[in-house]
Amino acid sequence: SLYGTAQSGGANGYGTAFRLNSNGSLTTVVSFNQLNGAYPYAGVVQAADGNFYGTTLEGGTAYSGSVFKMSPSVGVLNLYSFTGGTDGNLPTAGLIQGSDGSLYGTTYEGGTNGDGAMFKITTNGMLTTLYSFTGGADGYGPWAGLVQGTDGNFYGTTEYGGLHSGVGTVFRITPTDTLTTLHT
Repeated sequence: SLYGTAQSGGANGYGTAFRLNSNGSLTTVVSFNQLNGAYPYAGVVQAADGNFYGTTLEGGTAYSGSVFKMSPSVGVLNLYSFTGGTDGNLPTAGLIQGSDGSLYGTTYEGGTNGDGAMFKITTNGMLTTLYSFTGGADGYGPWAGLVQGTDGNFYGTTEYGGLHSGVGTVFRITPTDTLTTLHT
Protein backbone atom coordinates (compact mmCIF):
# COMPACT_ATOMS: atom_id res chain seq x y z
CA SER A 1 0.00 0.00 0.00
CA LEU A 2 0.98 3.63 -0.48
CA TYR A 3 0.41 6.25 2.20
CA GLY A 4 0.07 10.00 1.75
CA THR A 5 -1.72 13.20 2.68
CA ALA A 6 -4.15 15.60 1.08
CA GLN A 7 -3.69 19.24 2.06
CA SER A 8 -7.38 19.98 2.34
CA GLY A 9 -10.71 18.19 2.14
CA GLY A 10 -11.85 15.28 4.24
CA ALA A 11 -14.77 15.27 6.65
CA ASN A 12 -13.65 18.50 8.36
CA GLY A 13 -11.98 20.35 5.49
CA TYR A 14 -8.54 20.31 7.17
CA GLY A 15 -6.98 17.57 5.03
CA THR A 16 -6.54 13.84 5.27
CA ALA A 17 -4.04 11.04 5.56
CA PHE A 18 -4.84 8.10 3.32
CA ARG A 19 -3.86 4.58 2.22
CA LEU A 20 -3.95 3.62 -1.46
CA ASN A 21 -3.95 -0.12 -2.09
CA SER A 22 -2.38 -1.72 -5.17
CA ASN A 23 -5.86 -2.42 -6.57
CA GLY A 24 -6.58 1.33 -6.62
CA SER A 25 -8.90 1.47 -3.61
CA LEU A 26 -8.34 4.47 -1.36
CA THR A 27 -9.04 4.53 2.37
CA THR A 28 -9.01 7.70 4.44
CA VAL A 29 -7.05 6.86 7.59
CA VAL A 30 -7.88 10.19 9.23
CA SER A 31 -9.67 13.44 8.50
CA PHE A 32 -7.73 16.10 10.40
CA ASN A 33 -9.82 18.14 12.82
CA GLN A 34 -7.60 21.03 14.00
CA LEU A 35 -6.72 19.41 17.35
CA ASN A 36 -4.89 16.51 15.72
CA GLY A 37 -3.52 18.83 13.02
CA ALA A 38 -4.65 20.75 9.96
CA TYR A 39 -3.41 21.15 6.38
CA PRO A 40 -0.66 18.57 5.91
CA TYR A 41 1.52 20.15 3.19
CA ALA A 42 4.06 17.33 2.97
CA GLY A 43 3.82 13.58 2.66
CA VAL A 44 4.64 11.01 5.29
CA VAL A 45 7.78 9.01 6.00
CA GLN A 46 7.73 5.40 7.16
CA ALA A 47 10.13 5.00 10.05
CA ALA A 48 12.03 1.90 11.06
CA ASP A 49 9.28 1.10 13.61
CA GLY A 50 6.79 0.62 10.74
CA ASN A 51 4.71 3.69 11.60
CA PHE A 52 4.29 6.73 9.37
CA TYR A 53 5.15 10.24 10.53
CA GLY A 54 4.29 13.64 9.10
CA THR A 55 3.62 17.29 9.81
CA THR A 56 0.65 19.59 9.51
CA LEU A 57 1.06 23.27 8.72
CA GLU A 58 -1.54 24.36 11.26
CA GLY A 59 -3.66 22.79 13.97
CA GLY A 60 -2.58 21.08 17.14
CA THR A 61 -3.37 22.45 20.58
CA ALA A 62 -1.83 25.90 19.84
CA TYR A 63 -2.85 25.96 16.14
CA SER A 64 0.84 26.33 15.17
CA GLY A 65 1.24 22.95 13.48
CA SER A 66 1.86 19.43 14.61
CA VAL A 67 3.86 16.25 14.15
CA PHE A 68 1.65 13.21 13.80
CA LYS A 69 2.19 9.47 14.00
CA MET A 70 0.05 7.26 11.79
CA SER A 71 -0.35 3.55 12.32
CA PRO A 72 -1.97 1.59 9.50
CA SER A 73 -4.21 -0.21 11.98
CA VAL A 74 -4.82 2.39 14.72
CA GLY A 75 -5.11 5.72 12.91
CA VAL A 76 -3.42 9.01 13.75
CA LEU A 77 -1.95 10.28 17.00
CA ASN A 78 -0.91 13.92 17.51
CA LEU A 79 2.67 13.29 18.59
CA TYR A 80 3.60 16.95 19.19
CA SER A 81 1.84 20.33 18.95
CA PHE A 82 4.07 23.31 18.18
CA THR A 83 3.52 26.33 20.44
CA GLY A 84 4.50 28.97 17.89
CA GLY A 85 7.38 30.02 20.15
CA THR A 86 10.96 28.82 20.41
CA ASP A 87 10.01 25.29 19.32
CA GLY A 88 8.75 26.55 15.95
CA ASN A 89 5.65 27.48 14.01
CA LEU A 90 4.19 26.30 10.69
CA PRO A 91 6.07 23.12 9.76
CA THR A 92 5.65 23.04 5.97
CA ALA A 93 8.13 20.30 5.08
CA GLY A 94 8.00 16.60 5.76
CA LEU A 95 10.21 14.67 8.12
CA ILE A 96 13.20 12.44 7.54
CA GLN A 97 14.48 9.70 9.81
CA GLY A 98 18.10 10.30 10.70
CA SER A 99 20.71 7.60 11.07
CA ASP A 100 20.21 7.84 14.86
CA GLY A 101 16.52 6.86 14.54
CA SER A 102 15.14 10.30 15.42
CA LEU A 103 12.99 12.31 13.01
CA TYR A 104 14.23 15.68 11.73
CA GLY A 105 12.37 18.62 10.22
CA THR A 106 12.02 22.37 9.95
CA THR A 107 9.44 25.02 10.72
CA TYR A 108 8.87 28.00 8.45
CA GLU A 109 8.52 30.43 11.35
CA GLY A 110 9.11 30.40 15.09
CA GLY A 111 12.30 29.52 16.89
CA THR A 112 14.14 31.98 19.11
CA ASN A 113 14.13 34.72 16.45
CA GLY A 114 10.83 33.95 14.70
CA ASP A 115 12.67 33.13 11.46
CA GLY A 116 12.23 29.35 11.47
CA ALA A 117 13.80 26.43 13.25
CA MET A 118 15.25 22.98 12.74
CA PHE A 119 14.10 20.30 15.15
CA LYS A 120 14.62 16.70 16.14
CA ILE A 121 11.80 14.59 17.54
CA THR A 122 11.87 11.05 18.86
CA THR A 123 9.21 8.55 17.83
CA ASN A 124 7.69 8.94 21.31
CA GLY A 125 7.26 12.73 20.95
CA MET A 126 10.28 14.31 22.68
CA LEU A 127 11.11 17.42 20.61
CA THR A 128 14.41 19.31 20.69
CA THR A 129 14.95 22.55 18.77
CA LEU A 130 18.41 22.20 17.23
CA TYR A 131 18.75 25.55 15.50
CA SER A 132 16.86 28.85 15.27
CA PHE A 133 17.45 30.82 12.09
CA THR A 134 18.44 34.47 12.60
CA GLY A 135 17.25 36.02 9.35
CA GLY A 136 20.81 37.10 8.51
CA ALA A 137 23.51 35.23 6.62
CA ASP A 138 21.94 31.91 7.64
CA GLY A 139 18.62 32.82 6.00
CA TYR A 140 15.07 32.44 7.21
CA GLY A 141 11.94 30.57 6.29
CA PRO A 142 13.10 27.00 5.65
CA TRP A 143 10.28 25.67 3.44
CA ALA A 144 11.61 22.44 1.93
CA GLY A 145 12.63 19.28 3.71
CA LEU A 146 16.05 18.18 4.88
CA VAL A 147 18.33 15.45 3.60
CA GLN A 148 21.02 13.67 5.59
CA GLY A 149 24.32 13.26 3.78
CA THR A 150 26.65 10.30 4.02
CA ASP A 151 28.80 12.54 6.24
CA GLY A 152 26.01 12.50 8.88
CA ASN A 153 25.21 16.21 8.44
CA PHE A 154 21.85 17.58 7.38
CA TYR A 155 21.38 19.81 4.34
CA GLY A 156 18.53 22.15 3.49
CA THR A 157 17.45 25.48 2.06
CA THR A 158 15.74 28.66 3.22
CA GLU A 159 13.32 30.68 1.14
CA TYR A 160 14.68 34.08 2.21
CA GLY A 161 17.76 35.72 3.67
CA GLY A 162 21.44 35.28 2.97
CA LEU A 163 24.22 37.79 2.50
CA HIS A 164 23.79 39.05 -1.03
CA SER A 165 20.36 38.93 -2.59
CA GLY A 166 18.11 37.95 0.29
CA VAL A 167 16.47 35.21 -1.75
CA GLY A 168 17.57 32.21 0.25
CA THR A 169 20.41 29.98 1.35
CA VAL A 170 21.71 26.44 1.16
CA PHE A 171 22.93 25.27 4.53
CA ARG A 172 24.61 22.37 6.30
CA ILE A 173 23.93 21.64 9.94
CA THR A 174 25.58 19.07 12.15
CA PRO A 175 23.44 16.75 14.29
CA THR A 176 24.68 18.78 17.28
CA ASP A 177 23.44 22.14 15.89
CA THR A 178 26.37 23.88 14.15
CA LEU A 179 25.09 25.59 10.98
CA THR A 180 27.23 26.59 8.01
CA THR A 181 25.80 28.61 5.13
CA LEU A 182 27.09 26.94 1.96
CA HIS A 183 25.57 29.32 -0.59
CA THR A 184 23.43 32.46 -0.67
